[in-house]
Amino acid sequence: MRSVAISTKCSSFSVGAASLGNAVIEASRYDESKSLDLCGVAWLEHINLVIGSKLLAEKFYQDFLGFSRDPDAKFHMNLGQQQFHLAENGEPAQKIAGSLGLVVPNLDHVRKGINKAREELKQTMFDILEDNVEEGYMTVSCPWGNIIHLYCMAQYDEKLKLMSSTSSKKMVKLHSPGGPYSADRICIRGKPGIRFVEIICKKGSIAAINRFYEEMLGCNTVILSEGNLAVSVGPGVHLIFTESDVLTEKDVESSKGVHICIYAHNFESLYHKLSARNLIWTNPRFTRLDTCDTWEEAKASRTLRFKDIIDLGNGEKLLEMEHETRPLKHGQYMKVPYYKPKIL
Repeated sequence: MRSVAISTKCSSFSVGAASLGNAVIEASRYDESKSLDLCGVAWLEHINLVIGSKLLAEKFYQDFLGFSRDPDAKFHMNLGQQQFHLAENGEPAQKIAGSLGLVVPNLDHVRKGINKAREELKQTMFDILEDNVEEGYMTVSCPWGNIIHLYCMAQYDEKLKLMSSTSSKKMVKLHSPGGPYSADRICIRGKPGIRFVEIICKKGSIAAINRFYEEMLGCNTVILSEGNLAVSVGPGVHLIFTESDVLTEKDVESSKGVHICIYAHNFESLYHKLSARNLIWTNPRFTRLDTCDTWEEAKASRTLRFKDIIDLGNGEKLLEMEHETRPLKHGQYMKVPYYKPKIL
């Protein structure tokens, strides 16, 4: 077992940016204190969401949040080395039951665009839910109601400057507490990006979810003292599972179809473990890209998909979140997408 209790305040449906930010930093510190090996999942590359309108998505993700539009023909919005893959396909927009945690270079740029965004997105669910200028975080609602916590990289970095090592060795200084690559940072490998995906789950399911990620994928996991679960899916990137007794069927339904793209170690053995439990799933939306109904298909496309997280003890489905899963020998592993930070 790679789990331990950590003291946080992260424990309800509306846990807030401050508690979630503290939780993922504590989880990163634990990860590094126990091992320098990145187990199970090496990287969370992108999140795929169905949106209602590309025009509104541009105004929100690009103009307001400061993402960079990928230069290719696909509708990808880039933040650091990670992406949002956005699809306007006539289906209802997806709303994650939970929240997203994003690190941006500087929240001053975002604040400067609030009035313009309110005007351009006034007929949508866009809103500023919280703005803590002193601490450097903000919570917003996207045009389709997704809750997004924003963390100011510059402000969080400023708090940690005095903690940096006095060693003369460059790599020691970079990785020491407070250094650009340390677990104390809110950023991802010293850059902006997707810091966490929070997923709301039903009461009493955390232990079984923890076992699924540990035993099936081999991930490092941390059970937080308030009962939440952090799963490491890359250096400085986590899935956070939060139990709630107010999760509704509507919440669950609106999340269906959302997927994350991850790169996993032991790709072949993972395929066979998932297949043995009938969890392998070919997404009909993406058959033009890949199928994985057999190992030969998954091997050829270097992609497998699964969407059901189950209790390994009794087979009960606990939640749904599609994981587009690739091996480290996939041609796009650790690609560096186009990204130009917007700062004042």
